[in-house]
Amino acid sequence: MSSIYPTNAGLLDKNATTMKQQNWYQQLLFTWVYPLLFVRYLFEPQIGKNQPLSQQDLFRINQDDSSVISYKRFHKYFSKYFSSFNGLQRSLFQAFIGQLCVCLVFYFISISLLLCQPFITEQSQKFFIYETEDDKPALSSMLMFSLLFFVYMLTISLLKPFQLFQQSLLSVKIQGALQQQILIKTLKFPVIRSQHYSSGELINLLQVDIMQASNYYNACFQLFLSPIFLIATVAIFYMTLQKEALVPVIGTVVQTIFGVIFGYYYGVIQKKYMICKDLRMKSVDEALIYSKQLKLNCLEEYFEERIKHNRDQELVYLKYQVYLQLLILFMQCSLSVATYELWFLFADELNFGLITIMMQNFSNIAMIFSELPNQLRNFQTSRNSINRLSNYFQQHEIPTNSPVYNTSSENSIEFNNAQFDWQNNDTFVDDNNKENLNQEETGEIFGVNINLSIGKGKFIAFVGGSASGKSTIMRSILGETNNTGGQITLNGSISVAMQEPWIISGSIKQNITFLNAYDSVKYKRVIQMCGLERDLKSFRNGDETILGEKGDNLSGGQQKRINLARAVYNDADIYLLDDPLSALDIKVKYQINQQCFNGYLKNKTRILFTNSISNLQGCDMIYILENGGIVKQGTFAQIKYDIAQSESEEQKEYMDIKFEESYYPKGQEQKQDLRASLIVAEDQQKGSISKEVFKQIYKYLGRCWLFIIILVYFVTTVSGQMFGNSKLALDGVSSDEFRSIALVAYLITQFPTCAVIVLLKLYYLYRGLRTSKQLHEKVINSLINASYTKFYNTILIGRLMNRLSKDIYNIDLLFPNEVYNLTSWLTTLLLPLIACYLYLNFIALPILVVFFLFIIYLTIIYYRCLREVTRIESVSKSPVFTLFQQIVRGSSYVRTSVPYEKVIVQQQENVDTDLGNQVCLNGFQFWYQSIAGTLTNVFQTILFIVCVSFIFPGKTQKMTNMVLSQMQVVSQLLLNATVSYGNIQMYGISFERCLHLANKIELEEKNTSFITPSGEDDNQKNQSIVNAIELDKCSFQYRPNSKYILSNLSFSIKLGEKIGIVGRTGAGKSSIILALTQILDQTDGSITILGKNMNAYKIAELRKQFSIIPQDPLVFMGTLRNNLDPENKHEDSSLRKVCEITQFIVSISTMAQELFSEIQVQGNNLSQGEKQLLNIARCLLDNQKIILVDEATASIDGPTEEKIKDIFEQHLSQCTILTIAHKVTTIMNSDRIMVLDDGNIIEFDSPQNLLQNENSEFKQIIELIKHSEKL
Repeated sequence: MSSIYPTNAGLLDKNATTMKQQNWYQQLLFTWVYPLLFVRYLFEPQIGKNQPLSQQDLFRINQDDSSVISYKRFHKYFSKYFSSFNGLQRSLFQAFIGQLCVCLVFYFISISLLLCQPFITEQSQKFFIYETEDDKPALSSMLMFSLLFFVYMLTISLLKPFQLFQQSLLSVKIQGALQQQILIKTLKFPVIRSQHYSSGELINLLQVDIMQASNYYNACFQLFLSPIFLIATVAIFYMTLQKEALVPVIGTVVQTIFGVIFGYYYGVIQKKYMICKDLRMKSVDEALIYSKQLKLNCLEEYFEERIKHNRDQELVYLKYQVYLQLLILFMQCSLSVATYELWFLFADELNFGLITIMMQNFSNIAMIFSELPNQLRNFQTSRNSINRLSNYFQQHEIPTNSPVYNTSSENSIEFNNAQFDWQNNDTFVDDNNKENLNQEETGEIFGVNINLSIGKGKFIAFVGGSASGKSTIMRSILGETNNTGGQITLNGSISVAMQEPWIISGSIKQNITFLNAYDSVKYKRVIQMCGLERDLKSFRNGDETILGEKGDNLSGGQQKRINLARAVYNDADIYLLDDPLSALDIKVKYQINQQCFNGYLKNKTRILFTNSISNLQGCDMIYILENGGIVKQGTFAQIKYDIAQSESEEQKEYMDIKFEESYYPKGQEQKQDLRASLIVAEDQQKGSISKEVFKQIYKYLGRCWLFIIILVYFVTTVSGQMFGNSKLALDGVSSDEFRSIALVAYLITQFPTCAVIVLLKLYYLYRGLRTSKQLHEKVINSLINASYTKFYNTILIGRLMNRLSKDIYNIDLLFPNEVYNLTSWLTTLLLPLIACYLYLNFIALPILVVFFLFIIYLTIIYYRCLREVTRIESVSKSPVFTLFQQIVRGSSYVRTSVPYEKVIVQQQENVDTDLGNQVCLNGFQFWYQSIAGTLTNVFQTILFIVCVSFIFPGKTQKMTNMVLSQMQVVSQLLLNATVSYGNIQMYGISFERCLHLANKIELEEKNTSFITPSGEDDNQKNQSIVNAIELDKCSFQYRPNSKYILSNLSFSIKLGEKIGIVGRTGAGKSSIILALTQILDQTDGSITILGKNMNAYKIAELRKQFSIIPQDPLVFMGTLRNNLDPENKHEDSSLRKVCEITQFIVSISTMAQELFSEIQVQGNNLSQGEKQLLNIARCLLDNQKIILVDEATASIDGPTEEKIKDIFEQHLSQCTILTIAHKVTTIMNSDRIMVLDDGNIIEFDSPQNLLQNENSEFKQIIELIKHSEKL
């Protein structure tokens, strides 16, 4: 267990809520809400309408309720109990026992008061039912009872919202503690060795499971106090009904048993549902991260279908939940009717008074125990989430003694017979559905065995090809691999620059200084040493330029150097450098090597992991790796002649430098149009939810069918209730006659009522499932087909994951259930109000009108405020998930190079902002319940006095008593209806956010060609094709009103021609590929691809003319077969053939199951070279005429590079190939070489033509090439 916990440094107490400074009665009345509510919405409503609430208007969370304080309390106990049975539950219980007791006491009081209503009903009957005028109670008695009745109802109205608010505070505290715990766990968890816990899974834990787990104890209150309330109910039955209580008691017990059974099975289904949800979120995460690669490889449909398949599996368990909900509702209705009918049949005596008390008793029981299945479901759901979180918290962390720290050692690093491998880290202790992940891994697990020491201040290099063990050694130093023997000893702090650049959303300065204090002198020096000066000058906003997620608005080389600059800026004793110079210009490489590695860091221990020994003259020792072991070692001078490629590589690098000096303009800055911020603020609507959203919801709910089903439900329920009331309130009826009437009338009224209740629930849940399925498909389709430059370059993936997790979850079942609840509550509320209008005296009607005017005005103000706070609360979650997701991607750097406290404080402020918004949201909701309940109680008391008054008698005494008895629950019904509508408003915002993604983001015109194809015969056209690609004065930009990325390009490339494209970082090389595939906007000129105007192609058709091998390979979760042939077009024999050509399976030790071997999320179990081999194998299968290669060999070793060159020469010789490279020697065998600078072609000719110039520097380069052993 980690002993790390957050400090108080990040808490801001400004604008903190003043609850803690108020008296108990002020807290009870929610007076802390009034300052904001009154100023903005009550006293100056026009301001509230025109200037909606913003984040700055809301209160900050109290420090006592903040995540840091909650985590400290939780950690105190979790450090002791985390490995014990129910350790998480036990720790949370002891950490928040004070708040738990407050919630428990007030919950017990609230329910106890509610159970007393039958006694109130029994006493109220005395004022309406009496034999003679002499039996009438005195006026003083009536007034005293009215006062007691008012106090009783007011107590319920005040205590219930306060109790619910205290429960929400408990939930907030638990969320704060678990948010911090999951972040700290992630910082110590080797994500790279986990097959299960990907970024999507961890986001699901953070967003869904923490929210559900925070309600665990609230569910426990409701569930485990149910037996006590059941016993109390039985006692009240007996006290009010005496010997007639047996049948309703038996009915209550049977209903409870069924509720427990259904609730249990609901929890089991929900557990499987969450597993399917995790799988969906993983596939969504991959699709969003690989958005550009999907477009280049035309795999949008495949990934969309994959997500749809996972979603369909999720919906299967949603349907099971729907069926179970319907069965529960049917059983509840059936048992209720059966209980009443049996009671009518077997009761010794029946009269109006007994039935009224029975109805009140059973109404209370129904209100408590009809929720029992939901309570058990909520308990099972929260317990499942508790178990999922507990399982994650019990995963093996990076051991505190791996590596071992020894400050007295003379060396910086010592490998003492160190043996490490990549054994899967996942263990599942309480999840029967993870058997497959628990099975022992088949096949050999790659590992290393190293024994050496690295002295302080030494410059060491580990050199090797793919699968040689470089990454394993580096990850072992970081503690991320599995230690099978020996140990690694460290003496000093570590800073690391990983091979895959880690770019966070923020300015360039924020990326480099990441959580370190800004030192202008050091910062400028680091910028200079890492070759970033020229780049920063070319950006309009310099180092204040905001980078998109993963830095997609930068070139690969710029990403690499910013990643390196962060590692160098961070002061450390040991620097781990994982091939940081790949994909860089040769001169920049030399500059960084001389000024940084052998200059600024010369007194530090530097360990470089690379695939080539070139440029390693300054190393103190070089270790050559093969198959996880050291096969050669020595200084550069000692081993360079033992390595066949060393001299050739030195000559090639010299040639590359000469080429750059000759053909790259000097002193000319590239003015790149990176604005201050491409990342747009998350869309947050203002004011009322738009009519378009409600129209779409109305459409999803079935249009006119929605009104028809509601009308049928309303008419059936109201007419049945009115008919039943009229029959039960008849005067002058004997007990036997009353029995006969009750048996028939109740069955006639309740049977159709139960039928329409089940029908209504079925309709809403069915429409809800269809709505959820359709909306999710539209959102995914929209995201998959969104414009890369106009959307993905301006958005954070964390925001999208937030919507696809929480908002879709709200729409799945919560929304249809809430619509059903609202319909039910409104209908039930209208019943006593209609009866009040029909049966009470005329003086009651003005009271009713005044009451509703007050309530309507209050409700309008409440909803206006609720809507804005809900939007703010939804948006405030995105920074939490975005930062967490970025931390997961950069966990290796964050874990080893940044003090945990700095990361935690930054996340803590995001979490506390979100939790503070939750407190405000809950405060507004429960304030409304409290104030509306108080007004309702005043109305009920006045109504009671008026109706009982001798001056204004009602139409019949029994009917008046029945109506007033039903009016006792008006307060609760009104609150329930209001809360349901408020929840629908909140879920409407989820619709609003998802519909924005579905309808309002800019898409590619996939199926549209911009000019009409000619009718020329295709065969005749193909025979006449000479050029594969032709560009005539073409210019391109990322988006309208931005600078041209490529300007006035004109060239033609013949079929089968091999073209090399070179240029310094940011020159526009990779933009050529984006231009040819219509990812960039073409503003001028024309392009012809294989004899056909590019605008005559549909986008998908155009992109299928190319095979693309990108610098960042597309490798995704699934089998090797899925990765090679996602669309399942080829036979297994063809797949095995391309694997043999690329030697892919042979080169990977973990591919024991060949084509059906599992690839982890984003190919985490493959090296960079192995990923490229997989992409090349996919390219061979595609067999296209034009191949676009973008820096395919920049990050791989020499032998793998030679292997790739051989594959191209032997199997792709007839293809047109455009190869993008930083180094001219990489593409010297090309027919022609294109040199780009700032989006312009400065040279494009064959080497032969360039050699005709006797003074050409290029001629000197060719002379050197002739002497090279390789060329």
